[in-house]
Amino acid sequence: MTTQRLFVFLLVLCGASTAWGEPDTPLTLDASYALQTDSNLFRLPASADAFKLVGRDSVAEQVGITTLGLNFASTQSLQKFEVNASLVDYRYQNFSYLSFAARNFDAAWRWSLTPRLTGSLSSTRRETLNSFADYTGFNQRNQRTDTSTQLDTMYELTGPWRLLTGVRQTEQANELALVAGGDYRSTSAHLGVRQDFGSGSTLGYTARVANGSYLSRVLPNAGLYDDTFKQFDHDLRLRWALGGGSSVDAHLTALSRSHPTYASRNYDGFASGLSLNWAITGKSVLNAAYAHELSDYATANSNYAQTDRLTLGGVWNLSPKLQIGLRTAWSQVDYLGAPSTTPVTQRRDTHNDTSLTLVWVPYQRLNLNAMWQRMSRGSSQSGLDFESSMATLSAQYRY
Repeated sequence: MTTQRLFVFLLVLCGASTAWGEPDTPLTLDASYALQTDSNLFRLPASADAFKLVGRDSVAEQVGITTLGLNFASTQSLQKFEVNASLVDYRYQNFSYLSFAARNFDAAWRWSLTPRLTGSLSSTRRETLNSFADYTGFNQRNQRTDTSTQLDTMYELTGPWRLLTGVRQTEQANELALVAGGDYRSTSAHLGVRQDFGSGSTLGYTARVANGSYLSRVLPNAGLYDDTFKQFDHDLRLRWALGGGSSVDAHLTALSRSHPTYASRNYDGFASGLSLNWAITGKSVLNAAYAHELSDYATANSNYAQTDRLTLGGVWNLSPKLQIGLRTAWSQVDYLGAPSTTPVTQRRDTHNDTSLTLVWVPYQRLNLNAMWQRMSRGSSQSGLDFESSMATLSAQYRY
């Protein structure tokens, strides 16, 4: 079905939505359309020969995104059920081979056996295209599917103490092979304890162990890419409620990742974060955050990526129907570790990302959005610098 026909179909559904529109109905439908422009879809440096790489003089693109969503929410006694499923049709104007339809969903059962023993069973699925910031197969679509299923349990111990347990399985699959961020499956389990204060503040500790495997790797191999891994995390988190809707969140995580066959791929370290959510007035909120992150990034010259990020943003409600948001982020990414003892030049990237959003709700069920975003990357590795400007106009109707 073409984008135009699908959009007409959605409009017909909107016109026939009277029976669905009761405020207390557990079932609702979403219909939305977004028009997105991107000045540099393939994230190429200014010096690149675009015609040689993609067969066109320009790498600017216009994408039409049509979404049909079905949402279900129902509470039965102590149990709550939620399902959100959507079909998202992406249509690329100049590079039509990138067009695809994504089938996404979120489902959750918020269960309660007793008032003191509660938890959730949830599952998610997302289909996206791999970003051309790291994937350079310009003439082929590389679609990625991420799935996750998680069971969490909380038991109220004496007083303010909570016992937390859970298990999770995640999987990532790509249409085409990737070196860093390739196909994998992992299973993790966690056990923790948390104290909930009367003020709304919380303090908790969690221990987590994960076992995973890379689905497309064969041993042995010349690149020293292992096919399995194990990771241990010790996580300490604090949420400090300041009152009036303001809060400070902080965490410190010690992590250790090991590989049984190629120990030279092992790494460990600390991740941390600090954020302030300040409700300045009833109509404005300021967000400021710092994050220090470690993530797997196995290539010929690195084992992991270390990211330091500063973020500043705010949201202002100009009226009950009009909201404006501004966000800017700066980050530095160092690609560290090495699979061999041979000296290598470590890569360092610097990212800048600024966005401005405007949300207008002229009617209860209609949302109109506009967004402008400017992104850039500078890299110590030749050919990885880029700049890009994006603009998006969208409308969403729920019934």
